[in-house]
Amino acid sequence: MAERPPPGAAVQQPATSQPGGQPRRQSMVLGGLLVVVGASLLVGQFVRVDIGHYGWPFFVIAPGVVILLVGLTARGAVSEGLAILGSIITVSGLILLYQNSTDHFESWAYAWSLVFPGAIGVGMILYGLRAGRPGNVRTGTRLAGAGLVISLLGAAFFEGVIGIGGYQFDRTAGVAVGALIIVLGALLLIMNLISGGRQSR
Repeated sequence: MAERPPPGAAVQQPATSQPGGQPRRQSMVLGGLLVVVGASLLVGQFVRVDIGHYGWPFFVIAPGVVILLVGLTARGAVSEGLAILGSIITVSGLILLYQNSTDHFESWAYAWSLVFPGAIGVGMILYGLRAGRPGNVRTGTRLAGAGLVISLLGAAFFEGVIGIGGYQFDRTAGVAVGALIIVLGALLLIMNLISGGRQSR
């Protein structure tokens, strides 16, 4: 006869292995991405689109999106790094898509700031929202904003002043853009001075 445990004693249940939800979710993301890429290739064959010439940046964008999604769905110390890496690759692919479509590769003179620090900031924002870390969101917002501002200033200088894309500002537009940049810079300096004075008190 089997002995019964005394009253109040904890009864140990046999350990059951729970199926991991993370690998399943990641495989679903990868499967969906493969379906999209395969469908794009099939459509390209029927409508006679030169995917090799116009669509090659998607071979940069697709791995970046996969790495980004894995970083946002995974857990552990490497998840934030994967999210940032995926964001960098994805943004680089999107810039290459624009440049390849317009044949305007000279824009790398200022578009690099959308990758560093812009894409780093985007990755931190997405990870911070996913993991519930407002500090990451704040830091990422500052980095993404800095990348966007640097890119806009670079575009104004390289495109409007130097004319690397074949277009230059006339005198009126140049004066207006220059004055706007000075005003923005002055506002930033004033805001930094005010915030620095408050912190020193």
